[in-house]
Amino acid sequence: MSEDINRYLKICKQFGVDIVISHIFNKEIQQAQKYDSSKKSKSNKQGQDNIASKIAYSKALESYIDSQSILLDEGGKLYDSFGFAELISKLISSQGNLHRNNKNLHNYGIKFFIAGAFGFHSSLLAKYHTISLSPMTFSHKIAKLVLLEQIYRSLSIINNHPYHK
Repeated sequence: MSEDINRYLKICKQFGVDIVISHIFNKEIQQAQKYDSSKKSKSNKQGQDNIASKIAYSKALESYIDSQSILLDEGGKLYDSFGFAELISKLISSQGNLHRNNKNLHNYGIKFFIAGAFGFHSSLLAKYHTISLSPMTFSHKIAKLVLLEQIYRSLSIINNHPYHK
């Protein structure tokens, strides 16, 4: 899977875009993961609100999130590839045009965030743009790979590259 992730990171460069993947792990996230693990080991009823975990992840990541950020959430908006390309294009346009000499999506202020097993707290979701990759649940690695492929597909659509067809 790491090879596939690296492949998408590499091929996005043909559009002059370097994608930077940052793994944010601090004490709050560590505590949230411990909480997640303890909750998973007990038999939870589906739909139980794991508020402490959601708050911990939200607090840990909120200082990195701004108006150009996109939170991945199961309740987020579902896009088709053209709609997602339009979203990326609008975010890029709000920061300047996509030219080959620009260095990375971060230069445009575009950041994507994936929370822990129980997601983000509703107060954070209400403040920022949220998307869903699918109605299904994915591991972080799978979600990252699907997101990278869709970013590449979006860049292909924006640049009239034949990959999407």
